[in-house]
Amino acid sequence: MHRALPPSAHGLLVHSYFWLENLRQGSLKKKFMARPGPLQAFRAILPTHEFKGGPIVLVNSGLAPGGVERQIVNTLLSLDQRPDCKLGLLCLRLGQGPELEFFKPLLAQFSGFVRNAMDFAEARRLLGTLLPSSAAQRIKDQIAWMPWDTKEEVVRLAAEFARLKPAVVHGWQDGSGIPAAYAARLIGVPRTLISTRNVRPTNFIWYRPHIFYSYREIVECPEIVMVNNSEAGAIDYVRWLGLPDHRFVVKRNGFDARTLRRPDPQTTLDLRDQLGIPPNAPVIGSIYRFSEEKRPLLWIETAIAVAKGRPDCHFVIFGSGPMHNHVEIVGRRSGLGKKLHLPGTISDTALGLSLFDVLLLTSRAEGTPNVILEASALGVPVVATEAGGMRETIEEGITGYLIEQAQPSVIANRLLQVLRATDWCAGVRVAGPDFIERRFGLNRMITETLALYGVPRG
Repeated sequence: MHRALPPSAHGLLVHSYFWLENLRQGSLKKKFMARPGPLQAFRAILPTHEFKGGPIVLVNSGLAPGGVERQIVNTLLSLDQRPDCKLGLLCLRLGQGPELEFFKPLLAQFSGFVRNAMDFAEARRLLGTLLPSSAAQRIKDQIAWMPWDTKEEVVRLAAEFARLKPAVVHGWQDGSGIPAAYAARLIGVPRTLISTRNVRPTNFIWYRPHIFYSYREIVECPEIVMVNNSEAGAIDYVRWLGLPDHRFVVKRNGFDARTLRRPDPQTTLDLRDQLGIPPNAPVIGSIYRFSEEKRPLLWIETAIAVAKGRPDCHFVIFGSGPMHNHVEIVGRRSGLGKKLHLPGTISDTALGLSLFDVLLLTSRAEGTPNVILEASALGVPVVATEAGGMRETIEEGITGYLIEQAQPSVIANRLLQVLRATDWCAGVRVAGPDFIERRFGLNRMITETLALYGVPRG
């Protein structure tokens, strides 16, 4: 049976920080109820006509090595090919560590802007210059109930939107989408999207109570479109917020198979040699962020169970994150020895996936994991635990298998069966790419995105 993982030192610090913050907030609901009025009733600072012909501005924390950031890059590069689309990406924490710039090199030829939103002090000065003092005070009063850092992000983005006058604002994820939506609504941006990318945020350690109240306000604004990348995720949000099903639009991830190709066999052999994996040894692997919801300890326990049936098997997890060191310690004590490899992040996803005979995910909560789409597009079989939108990314029995019981022995038995089914695995080489193109094709995603932006397909 999988044992609950004690939080890492990093996780404890983060959890303690937000616990203390929530304690300082006192009665959040009371503060929320004391605001001047609902967001929906707020009289926008600028008239709608000032935003006509403005750019499409995407907003996210940064460009870390994640599925969300991959989708942002896909969207920007695809729309950049259209002469009628002026584009830009505003980030809140770009440059605050190398991970937050992981995907930035892919945007080297992007014609739009990619930068951080101006800092809080500059934003306050700019709003004071561009807007009457009464307008700046109205914004301040409307968001006074929020945590200090969220208020600062709203002000930073509000100043940017007042200057850029975007026709569309598209916020990604809860942490960036909420301040983007508030700033856009307060300033007067006529069309706003929030792309939620997972199941409800209460599933994660970073959840903060103001998120619920923020969303309850945001969803009352009809001009703000709520989006999720899986049916399971959309359903989870509407149940959490007590909304009708139609309030969320499902827009599945878009994947361009042309950007992912298996490397030549020698390159993969070189990676095996670098990691110390014999040429013919089977490899079970994964690529993810080492965080609690991915259940990396369950992954390790499953590997131990597989090793009992296949002593020649090796296990590889590419990635980084707050639990990496803890998992490394557990792995060293597990008895897997040199058969377990945790080499850190890998910039060439196709190379990492080509090393695997099977991709294994043991997540507790997921939206639409890009790594499954990428694995299937390369014809790599997938075994994953039931979580959120995971079922929507696997064609059961054809591209992989979903496991409902999150038990190492159950998952291991399926993995051992897959390793033995060489003919079936060969079939995945054809079935996987076909399934991904049908359900997650990039052209389909861009068409749906343009429709949500109100831009003709052209």
